Amino acid sequence: MKKVEFLILGAGVSGIFCAKNLLNKRKKNLLVLEKENRAGGLCRSFKLGNLYYDIGAHALHKKTLDKHDFAENINSQSVYCQTRKAKIYFMGKFIPHPFQLHLFYTPLKVKLKCFFDFLLKKKVPGENFKSWLYSNFGKSICDLFLIPYNEKIWRIDLARLSLNWISRVPVGMVKLLIGLLFPGKKNYSTNEYVCYPKVGGFENLFKKPIEDIQNYIIFDSEVVKLDLANKTAETKKGEQFSYEKIISTLPVDILIKKIINNPDRETLDLAEKLDKVSTCLATFLSAKSNTDLQRVYVPNNNYFSHRVIINSNSSDFLKQQQESLFSLEISYKDKTELPGENEIKENCINLLKDLGFIKEKADIKESRIEYFEYMYPAQTIGLEDAVVKIRKYLERFDCYTMGRFGSWSYSNIDGIFKESKEIFDRLV
Repeated sequence: MKKVEFLILGAGVSGIFCAKNLLNKRKKNLLVLEKENRAGGLCRSFKLGNLYYDIGAHALHKKTLDKHDFAENINSQSVYCQTRKAKIYFMGKFIPHPFQLHLFYTPLKVKLKCFFDFLLKKKVPGENFKSWLYSNFGKSICDLFLIPYNEKIWRIDLARLSLNWISRVPVGMVKLLIGLLFPGKKNYSTNEYVCYPKVGGFENLFKKPIEDIQNYIIFDSEVVKLDLANKTAETKKGEQFSYEKIISTLPVDILIKKIINNPDRETLDLAEKLDKVSTCLATFLSAKSNTDLQRVYVPNNNYFSHRVIINSNSSDFLKQQQESLFSLEISYKDKTELPGENEIKENCINLLKDLGFIKEKADIKESRIEYFEYMYPAQTIGLEDAVVKIRKYLERFDCYTMGRFGSWSYSNIDGIFKESKEIFDRLV
């Protein structure tokens, strides 16, 4: 049985940063167990033709790159930065994103209705995301975009979502009035400038830290049994490991199921109630498109996809290729609710044609349909208390959780990096 001081489960970005922090402080008695054959987790990239796509929409915010402690831990000298170009496909035309701050581009009737409903908006009872939207934007803005779009993403009643993530939704009367009266195209969000690796996919951003910890990773090693009391872990191959402290970046509900000395009933119940969104990713390699957009948001339910990612516009290197690449995200709760793959492809191709990105079906050269069960952790009411209780139980056995699904938080890369430092401080 291999004995280590620190055992890390998962070589996604969270596990990479955690291991790197330990090594930086000369804590070398560690191992990282990864069930896949390479590191990266949800930040892995894949090649189609001469182009690359990611698992969903990935880009690094320029403000994050400007943070020295973060930049020195990635390939910060090999990034391409540009102004974010994102549009909403609304009533058959493109308008700048976000919708509520660019009403100038909507039809006059829509513009007036949104404006007066915004002025006459009333406080809607309830401390949840849905009531917050209606209370802050009024009925028309919500009914035309904010509600249908968010329902397409989350696939649950929006009244179940909490308010702990609303900073992602741009709001403000002055900004709304400016966007109503003038044709500005300002993004207004924290990610107005986005960065991507100069070459390859988003995964290349983490090439340096992955190389730094490469000798400490064991690939194709999925942990199937975890004995918290005796501090041992066993993989599907039968390998056994003894540890002093364990850091899990696995989805916390999956982690709980691997524990052989059963957790208490409350912990099990809390883990079972954690909600998530899965993603079907439909990716298409096509003839060269003339669009310069990077993202398109689609609230219309006639289309399965809620977001189109034009990854062939993510860097100058990708733009120079002779083909274009589109990834379309389709949210689902249960895979059985999805239509067949042929129907998915047809619907997505029709959307690409309506967007003007391709002229005809024959423009598509190659396609892939892939499924990712753990994509977005739903920020439901009561989630934070549940995660605190689960972590409190696990930490009694020197078991720490982190990462997007380890902490069940809607974290970006900078948030994960910050969390890895906080976990490190607690560990040592």
